[in-house]
This record gives sequence, C-alpha cells and structure tokens, in this order.
Amino acid sequence: MNVDELLKRGLAQEFLSAEEGVFLFENAPTAKLMFVANELRKIQKHNSKKVTWIIDRNLNTTNVCIANCKFCNFFRIPGHPESYITDLATYKKKIEETIKYGGEQLLLQGGHHPDLGLSYYVNLFRDLKKYVPTNKITCTWAT
Repeated sequence: MNVDELLKRGLAQEFLSAEEGVFLFENAPTAKLMFVANELRKIQKHNSKKVTWIIDRNLNTTNVCIANCKFCNFFRIPGHPESYITDLATYKKKIEETIKYGGEQLLLQGGHHPDLGLSYYVNLFRDLKKYVPTNKITCTWAT
C-alpha cells in the first residue's frame, strides 16, 4: 500500500477498505490527512469557507455500574464508598459553566445503575430541559 495513492483515491471519493484506512492511520502524515479532509469538506460544503463546530460537555449521571466491562476503570459497584449519582444542583452548576464558554449541547453518560429506572431519567431530562430549554440534551451510555 502507498500513502499518496490512497490519499489520491480518497480525494477522488473512492471507497477505501478498513485495512487501507488503518494503513493511513498508522502511516500517513497528519498534515496530509488534514489537507485531504479539508478538500473533502470543501467538496461537501460546495467550497464554503465557513467551518462550524459545536461546544459541548459530557456530564456523568452516575459511576455506579453493573455491566462489568473489562476496559472500564470508571465504574464503582453499588454501595462502594466512591459511588455517586449526580444531583440537580451539580448539573445546574456545570450547565452554567458550559453556557459561559459558549456550549450548546450536553452529553449525558454514565454507568448501568441497577436502581435507576426509566422514570429517573425521564424526570432528569424534564428537569434539565426546564432549566435550560434552548439547549440540546443528548444522552450517551457507557456499555
């Protein structure tokens, strides 16, 4: 495989295999990847000079989890002295900080707490939307 040939194919919007993508990840200089990515952005956005992004923040609902994922160093078992469930006051403080720095989105994530059912999350989302109705609240889960 050849880095320049793969990047040329990428610029032509040709399909690259997973193996070719891994090869580029491991071998292509970052500057070349950035150039190709920017050129593809221009194609998709019809040469617009406008580049956008979103400022968001991850907030953890809880570190209590029973999933026992082998890669996770974050979780605590139920009843552990370091376990927590984030309270509404903490959410409000973190939301205010996020807005202060131009944040527009909250990403809620956390463990699989055996005692927190659907009603807990429904109430949490309702309370957060009441507090900041213009913010988008997205929920991601650790699995």
